[in-house]
Amino acid sequence: MILRLFISVLFAGILNSGFSQVQWQLNRDEDGIKIYTGKGTSSKFKEIKVEANFAGTLQKLMNILVNVNQTKGWVYGTKDSYIIKKINANEILYYSETALPWPVSNRDIPIRMVLNPDQKNNSLKVFASGIPDAIPEKKGIVRIPYFNAYWDVKSDGKNRLNITYVLKMDPGGSVPAGVTNMFVSKGPFETFKNLAERLRQ
Repeated sequence: MILRLFISVLFAGILNSGFSQVQWQLNRDEDGIKIYTGKGTSSKFKEIKVEANFAGTLQKLMNILVNVNQTKGWVYGTKDSYIIKKINANEILYYSETALPWPVSNRDIPIRMVLNPDQKNNSLKVFASGIPDAIPEKKGIVRIPYFNAYWDVKSDGKNRLNITYVLKMDPGGSVPAGVTNMFVSKGPFETFKNLAERLRQ
């Protein structure tokens, strides 16, 4: 419990320093999903914010997030995903590989994900941080050097979820502008569209 609290405070500090200075620009507003991009002062890469309002419950969302073996069924571009280590019911270390079009190499990253549900306030916070050195790099795949994501989810208690998702990432290597769009616009929209469908099932 103390360790989880420490991790939460640590991630919160990272998020406050990493995301708070971004000026967001709305790129897409469709099907209850808003996609924003922004650029912080400390990175040359665009950051992503998603705001969505979906039917669903916190428990169902948590089940979807921790079931990483099914990630390629809803997270856009995912080629492979599996648990490296289950730390406890709400904390896992998992691997994810993203498929990119030739001639760009696929990207991968081990991710430590911590879920902090708050039943009293009908809310959920999820912290996901890349751990590049958790497992050896794979030949022909570029290891993502930096990945930091945050979910802030609130339930109205009547099967509606308000979701805010923020991602800051360095894809590593050389990525053409057309492929970058997969990360900053198309990818997030398709992912959350698929997530909405999963939550309805």
